[in-house]
Amino acid sequence: MKRTLALLAAGVLVGLLMLARPALSLEPYVAAPVDFELDAPAAAPESAARAAGAGGAGFVSEPLQTPKRFNLVGVRWSGDTEAAIAIRARDTDGRWQSWTPLVTHPDGGPDPASAEGGRTSVSQPIWVGEAYSVQYRVSKPVRGLKLHFVNSMGTTTPGKRLQTALRRGIHSALVALARPLSANAAGRQPRIVPRAAWGAANCRPRGRPENGQVKAAFVHHTVSTNNYSRAQAPAAVLAICRYHRNSNRWDDIGYNFVVDKYGTIYEGRAGGVDRPVVGAQAQGYNDQSTGIANLGTFSSVPQSRAAIRAMTRLIRWKLPLHGVQTGGRTQLVSRGGTTNRYSKGMRVTFSRVSGHRDADRTACPGTRLFGQVPRLRRSVGNVQPAPGTP
Repeated sequence: MKRTLALLAAGVLVGLLMLARPALSLEPYVAAPVDFELDAPAAAPESAARAAGAGGAGFVSEPLQTPKRFNLVGVRWSGDTEAAIAIRARDTDGRWQSWTPLVTHPDGGPDPASAEGGRTSVSQPIWVGEAYSVQYRVSKPVRGLKLHFVNSMGTTTPGKRLQTALRRGIHSALVALARPLSANAAGRQPRIVPRAAWGAANCRPRGRPENGQVKAAFVHHTVSTNNYSRAQAPAAVLAICRYHRNSNRWDDIGYNFVVDKYGTIYEGRAGGVDRPVVGAQAQGYNDQSTGIANLGTFSSVPQSRAAIRAMTRLIRWKLPLHGVQTGGRTQLVSRGGTTNRYSKGMRVTFSRVSGHRDADRTACPGTRLFGQVPRLRRSVGNVQPAPGTP
């Protein structure tokens, strides 16, 4: 009997160790993300949309309960039909969130001559937090509408939620024990959360990164909810990466850097934060710029002071690193593209720190954040590259 109990206890211990193994590291614990897609449910015409309180425009779908919880959602469709699409999600408290319009024209993307592939009939994704049901409305019918979901928080099912909570608890305990032994390195480079820390091992690039030049910085927003916690922000970056790669069919996340409202800077596209990595963030100018995306939507609310300070530190380090000053203006050569404001081959003058809408036909980075770009320029100032910088 005693031997049986001992074997049973040993088996339980081994099982717990195997369950906890992914969290037994000082590296941040990142749950394995999950992507899934569903055909969009049929949408009813305008009269039903009014009855459903969806704004009375076009067509509205019945609520669709998803087989798993999700954190981010976007849509894609067949053909080149342009339509206004909005989505709302039902969170885990059973409450419907507000309707959120999706950006449904290509916003950013690879340069036209790039070998990097991609779809054009896709929306920008939106971060919804923790949700299990979704509804959409559309101004006119589109063919083959699909919903693409990403769960990047390890919460798809009750079992996964329990597993993730256990592993996060073990990891937090290990970090707390090790904290007195660690020290922060000082340097001119601002603190940048590396790809490994937000889970990029689960969003590997399709191909090798390409290098270009960095002559300017374009400011973006991700057009997702601003209602995220500090702990959720890395998962939001991972979810955007998965969507860009798996739904848009880009090589990797489009942005070179992402900044959250708390002032944390995240490494974006792979290739090295100190390299002139070509992103998919400002169509026509990707090989001549770096792209900094602000996590959230800043059409009607401004970005936080912490985020503005973080972008200031990042630009003051990044541009001089590549041999250019941070102030004044520079000329970029347009590579063309469907969303580009300027035709291929034109030499266009930009401020070294510009909003995405300065280059492409887009509302990015939102009206309020675009209004903060002049203040950002003043904060950045005119830092010169170090002597001898190529």
